[in-house]
Amino acid sequence: MNKTLQQAMQQALSSVDKEVSEVLNPIEPSTGQGVPLDSSTTPTTPPEPPTTTQKQVSEVLKIKGLDEKAVLISVKRNMYSPYKLDQEESKQYGAGNVNKHLFEGRNNLVKSTISKFTEVYTYVKDNTVPWTTGVDMLNINHYIEFTSGLRQRVDDANRAVDTLCLSWEDEVKADLERLGEIALAKGKPNLANEHDYPDVDELRSKLGIHIRYMPVPTTGDFRVGISDDDKASLQQQLDDAGVNANKHVIKSMLEPMERAIAKLSVPIGNDGSVFRDTLVDNLVDVTERMNKINLSDDATIQGSIDNLRDLISSYSSEQGKDLLRSSQTSREKAVNDIDALCKQMSGLV
Repeated sequence: MNKTLQQAMQQALSSVDKEVSEVLNPIEPSTGQGVPLDSSTTPTTPPEPPTTTQKQVSEVLKIKGLDEKAVLISVKRNMYSPYKLDQEESKQYGAGNVNKHLFEGRNNLVKSTISKFTEVYTYVKDNTVPWTTGVDMLNINHYIEFTSGLRQRVDDANRAVDTLCLSWEDEVKADLERLGEIALAKGKPNLANEHDYPDVDELRSKLGIHIRYMPVPTTGDFRVGISDDDKASLQQQLDDAGVNANKHVIKSMLEPMERAIAKLSVPIGNDGSVFRDTLVDNLVDVTERMNKINLSDDATIQGSIDNLRDLISSYSSEQGKDLLRSSQTSREKAVNDIDALCKQMSGLV
């Protein structure tokens, strides 16, 4: 944000702070230090301080742009792919490529390592809103908490890589034996091929996580002149990012709400009616996450988060869950309440 706009914002915010302070702490009429007010004298009533309306405060707050509320984060994962082209099968199939799936069908260190990389990806997506392909926006208010959780997951992934590399020869040997049994059963002697596996150094080069933090750009970031059209285009991108962030928050809540409606609509005793605590736990989790990633000044967005939190709080206790597990009446009420909120929120996207 350019210096002029920053100064304007500071002046506006200072003005509002002063007005609010005067409203909260009205000035008493002066009667002299230690001298009580003479009841026979009609004091001069001080002028009413200017009223700072909610609208005025809101307008000032909306000056705050995404560059002050968020930071961009890019997380790139280098992954080892356990798929290998089977040229013999591809030729025989004749209509595309056929891949062998290495390390399939058993618990192994390759699978566990890949799952650690997936946890990093999931954590980032759960705690940010989209900016563009490969880049997300993080609420700056939760930067420290987020980076601490991310570092923990990256460290777990790196330890998994170290463990995999130390045991790589044993893992490859076990997988060759697995494919050898399949090859023998199917009469395909070339199925198990040691050349399908990288050596340990190549494997390590294929596994890594790279994190980059960047500021959200503004039209005032450019030190050289850009055209008005380019500025307008950038501003439109910023506006679109804000709109898309709001949609992401609402959609992230609507999806588990709709799943809950579908599940609770099945009458108790029918196939698919079994209630599990995770149905409610997932809704509690999504409200907590959306509260953290929300970047909007729109009270309607925050209100939707609060409404879902308040609604689900009546079912998040053990007693509330037991009612949903055993009471058809409670299920029907929950369905009606969640559905009403769904319809209200759907209008926001």
